[in-house]
Amino acid sequence: MADVIALFGSLSDKKYIQESKMMDVFERVGVSVDVHVISAHRNADDLQKFCAEHPEPQVYIAGAALATALPGAIAGASGMKSVVIGVPLDEHGIDSCLWMPPGVPVLTAGVGKAGLQNAAIAACQILSIGDSGVAGRLEKYLEETARKPQFNVSLDAD
Repeated sequence: MADVIALFGSLSDKKYIQESKMMDVFERVGVSVDVHVISAHRNADDLQKFCAEHPEPQVYIAGAALATALPGAIAGASGMKSVVIGVPLDEHGIDSCLWMPPGVPVLTAGVGKAGLQNAAIAACQILSIGDSGVAGRLEKYLEETARKPQFNVSLDAD
């Protein structure tokens, strides 16, 4: 049983996952994640069945490209009982993450590779609410990856 399920509409979305550092976040924080490819358009029945058979994740991450309906479809198929974080993978997926009807919450954590990494951090934040172990590992991860301040920066050309 995974803590987070990440769903994408196409195997071609794999490049976003690999380049985003999303999986690194989960590994370093010790959160289990399963990744699946199910198209909201081509596999609507399979998506409904999948969500019915996997009611346990507290968080879904849904990649959205080419105006996919995946984030909203997951929210509906899960009965709005799990948090859904929609990540537009390109400009075409933005509307499908932002324009949800009332009563169908889909959170958005950014666009593209940065959005997937942010979604992973947000999922860990959500899971840390009830798990002090996740909270501690997340805090350590955030400290290790924080950018250090730069004081007295010279604006002269190098």
